[in-house]
Amino acid sequence: MKLKKIYKVIVLVSIVTCFITSCKNEGEGYQDISYFKMNTEGDLERPQDYRSWVYVGTPVTPNDMNDGKAAFPELHNVYMDPMSYDHWKKTGTWRDGTILVKELVSVGTKAAVSGNGYFMGEFIGLEATIKSSKHFPDEPGNWAYFSFTNPKGGDLADTGKAFETQMCNSCHNASAADDFVFTQYYPVLSAAKGVGENITPENAARRTAAQAKAFSDAGVWDAMAPTPEGLTLEIPLGKEQLFAYLKSGKYKSYSNKEATAHPSLGPHQKLGLPVRVFMNDIIAKSLEEGNNEHPLGSVIVKEMFTADNQPNGWAIMAKTHDKSDGGNGWFWYEVTDDNDADKIAAIGNGVEGCVSCHTIGRDMVRTSFPLK
Repeated sequence: MKLKKIYKVIVLVSIVTCFITSCKNEGEGYQDISYFKMNTEGDLERPQDYRSWVYVGTPVTPNDMNDGKAAFPELHNVYMDPMSYDHWKKTGTWRDGTILVKELVSVGTKAAVSGNGYFMGEFIGLEATIKSSKHFPDEPGNWAYFSFTNPKGGDLADTGKAFETQMCNSCHNASAADDFVFTQYYPVLSAAKGVGENITPENAARRTAAQAKAFSDAGVWDAMAPTPEGLTLEIPLGKEQLFAYLKSGKYKSYSNKEATAHPSLGPHQKLGLPVRVFMNDIIAKSLEEGNNEHPLGSVIVKEMFTADNQPNGWAIMAKTHDKSDGGNGWFWYEVTDDNDADKIAAIGNGVEGCVSCHTIGRDMVRTSFPLK
C-alpha cells in the first residue's frame, strides 16, 4: 500500500512538472499561452495585473518640446508579459502571443528638490498592443492596437476594439526597430535582445546597452501606389517639372501661408529644423470646414531650411484621389536640395515613410489651421 501511494505521488509530481516545463519551453502549445483575452465580439478585455509584468521604460514627448503640439504628450509606462520577455531574451524576436501594455500618465510638476524635469502626475489612460496570428492574421506583422481610455470620464473601458490598420501599423512599420516595436527607445529591451537563456542583462557590470538592431529604411521611401497619369493639379507631378515649378516660386502666390518658418515637428531634413508651409485654396477651405476627408486637388508645399535658415529643399503632399486610402490617395515628394533635382528623399503615391508620420493628422494633414 505504501509503495502504491508513493508511486501515485511520483506520477502526480511528474505530471505537474511536465505541465510547468511545457509552459516554459517552446514545445506544443507554447504559442497558446496567453496573458490577454479576447471576448466573443473580437474585442480585447482590459489587461489585469500588468504592473507585476516586466517594466521596459517610460518615454515622453512633452508639449513644450514640440511647439505645444506633441502627438503623445503623456508619459507612457510600458509593460510586457513575462513569457514574451523570456522569449525576447532567448531569440531576439517577438513571440506570437506577445502583449505590451502602455499606461498613460499625465506630466505633473516640472520641479522637484532634485531640479527641473518631467515628473509623473496622474494615471489618465491605458493602451495595449498584441501580436497574434490567430486573432489578427491579416494585420501587418499580426499586430493590433487598442485603447481603453475614456477622455470624457475617469474610468477605463472594460474592452477595446482594434484600431484601423492605417492608424498605427504604418508608423510602427516605418520607424520601429524590431518587428513593429520601438525597441530603439527602450534600453531594457535592446540590452536583452537575443542574449540567450543563461544571461540576465541587469546583473551584468557593463552599463552600455547592447546595440538595437539598426533600422533599415529600404523601401520605406518608395511609392507604394501608382500616381495617376494625365492628372492636372495646381502643381505638376513629374520629377523634373515639379522641381522647376518649386524653383520658380509660383506656390508663393498661395493666399494661405505661414508668415515665418517654424521648427519642424517631423523628420524633414532633421527634426526641429525650420520649415514654412503654403496651402492652396482647396485644402485651406477643407480645413476651415473641418472635413475629415480632403478633396482631390489639395496641395501643401513645405519649404525646408538649414539650421542657419538657408533654403534647403521642399516637401509636398497633393491629393490625387477622392479617397485617402490610407495615404495611397496622396502624392508625396521631398527633395533635400534646392539646387539639385536628383536629391530625392521621396516621390510618388503612398510613400510609407511619409504616411507613417502623417497618419495621425486629419486625412494626413498635421499642420494646424489657420496658418500663423
